[in-house]
Amino acid sequence: MWFKRKVFRLREELYRLFVESGNYFWEALQKVKPAYVALLSIINYVLFPDNSYVPAAIGLCGALILDVVTKYYALQKPHGGFFKAIKAGTIRSERFWAGTKKKIIDLLVVMILCGLSVRVAPVGSIAVLLSNVAYSVMFLREAQSCIENLISAGHTDLEWLLIAVKRKKTEILNEKGEKANEKD
Repeated sequence: MWFKRKVFRLREELYRLFVESGNYFWEALQKVKPAYVALLSIINYVLFPDNSYVPAAIGLCGALILDVVTKYYALQKPHGGFFKAIKAGTIRSERFWAGTKKKIIDLLVVMILCGLSVRVAPVGSIAVLLSNVAYSVMFLREAQSCIENLISAGHTDLEWLLIAVKRKKTEILNEKGEKANEKD
């Protein structure tokens, strides 16, 4: 008799556990949206096959945001304010967005190619090295653009930094070219 009660109680507990687990997973599916999770997983798989890509991508995106901010700053500076520059027609969203869209597409294409190169290359560490060089050059290009924007806004004290960034970018590109010629 006591054995039947134990079995019955155990069966009720298991039934409750399965029902509660099912409810939990059903609510999770409705709140989490699996399509978004799948999309983010695919993006993560393609863009960040190696952990070293994450800080590089964050730095690059930060530099892109700074480029946009410094461009707005440079455009509004001669007019004495953001809204005055809009009224004067200096800041127009169509023209500004066209350049920004081009940069975003450039960066995303290079980031995707770098991420996919790790999946394709026979030696992953070579692809990671080349991708780090690509991220460095893209970052230096964005840094150069930020500094140019600040110089055009009147910050002439940063000209030395612009020269240094251009020199470093040229140095990296020349070094990369020399290594490619050695392999040929």
